[in-house]
Amino acid sequence: MITATNKTSGLRGIGRKIYKQRQLFLILAIPLIFYLVFEYLPMFKVRWAFTNYGDVPLSQVEYIGLDNFERLMKSSSFWNAFRNTIIISLQKLIIGFPIPIIIALFLNEITHNAYKKTVQTIIYFPHFLSWVVIGSIWFLILAPQNSINAQISGFLGIDPVYWFAGKEYIRGLLVMTDVWASAGYSAIVYLAAITSIDPALYEAATIDGASKMQQIWHITLSSIRSTVIIMLIFQLGKILNIFDQVLVMASPVVYETADVIQTYAYRTGISDMQIGYSMAVSLFKAVISFGLVLLTNKIAHLIDEEGVF
Repeated sequence: MITATNKTSGLRGIGRKIYKQRQLFLILAIPLIFYLVFEYLPMFKVRWAFTNYGDVPLSQVEYIGLDNFERLMKSSSFWNAFRNTIIISLQKLIIGFPIPIIIALFLNEITHNAYKKTVQTIIYFPHFLSWVVIGSIWFLILAPQNSINAQISGFLGIDPVYWFAGKEYIRGLLVMTDVWASAGYSAIVYLAAITSIDPALYEAATIDGASKMQQIWHITLSSIRSTVIIMLIFQLGKILNIFDQVLVMASPVVYETADVIQTYAYRTGISDMQIGYSMAVSLFKAVISFGLVLLTNKIAHLIDEEGVF
């Protein structure tokens, strides 16, 4: 009887706390609903990957096992998209992953607050723009006519390059714009980790005669190593998630070098209405991404670092 009363009292106490902080819970509910609707509910449709849904009338939909996966394994278009995804993702990782760390180190060395805030605002701002806006900005800059690209080419006496229509340029353009859009915002995490380092370590290093570069290498980077490892795991988990950017910035003219798994799945699923096959492509990509997370997390534990789990 006492236990039941205590439980009721406890639940009422929790209810009162939730009511008092209802504005915060309402704000929290918005992203939770977003992820529930767009990330978790679609998982219940994974079974479509093992059916001929979309290829036949609804009355004839049936389980076909791994036929869709065998089909994608034999598809040259799929393997072209897979190869492009790997190449673009690795380029983004190799080039884009160290840059936020460098930016954070640079910002940490700035002592003038007004200048520091100005730099932070400028480099953070692109993150809050959609890929439609980003694509429009860079198209206006790099268009072959009436653009900065055209003016520079005219000044140099050469024909302007149509960057968005060149198969040899589009991958570099995708990598460059991705770094421009995300590096500044990603640097926030590293800057927060750097500011938590004990200043006494730097004072002791200065007394011992350590140079600024030695302090950065042996104190700053060493202290944020765990943060770097965790960020790398997160980055590898979403390394194959390239969709909005390619959909906006890449035209069919450059699909040979720019088409990726998610745009390929989008075309086959939405444009061609091959729902089952498209789901198989997406599931294949999800399994690869999950495997990369497990592999990186395991490596983190092998080098005595904390992983995500």
